[in-house]
Amino acid sequence: MARLNLVAREALDPQRRQAYDDEIARVGLVTNMKGTILHSLPAHQAYHGSYLIKAELIRLLGKRAFNIYAHAISSASDCLLCSTFFRKALAAEGISPKDFNPTEEEQLLIDLGSRIGGRARQLDEAIWARLKQRYDDAAIVNLIGFGGTMVATNIFNSILEVDVDDYLQDPAQ
Repeated sequence: MARLNLVAREALDPQRRQAYDDEIARVGLVTNMKGTILHSLPAHQAYHGSYLIKAELIRLLGKRAFNIYAHAISSASDCLLCSTFFRKALAAEGISPKDFNPTEEEQLLIDLGSRIGGRARQLDEAIWARLKQRYDDAAIVNLIGFGGTMVATNIFNSILEVDVDDYLQDPAQ
């Protein structure tokens, strides 16, 4: 059970109400995480900044590989909400995270994401060499930067015990 109640749109000040409405315009709903984080506009703005890195990574990797990477981070972080979110995104692409054959790049992203989500203090030389071989410095910074924001999101959702959204529930699972 969530530690905080979701915000009610009608109780928000004009700036947070605009952020609430922007979420509806962007994705069609206000998720439980956003309904929680909108208790604080600065927190919402800080976490929302990760979408800039996400957009860069989707351009670089494609949506499938991005979702595989984010799922690996969230699973290693033991964040039920985020791992469920990305598992559903992968399922929409016909991918079962437990039984699919990743490409070489996807396996690198799984290895990297698992280390980041497990809160590694540094990368082993083998992963580092694979990263340097495949990506330029800006891409590596975006991968690690997004990884850090994903871990922060995982911590936020886990510590506040944000409920998994109803739309993420799959009766077949």
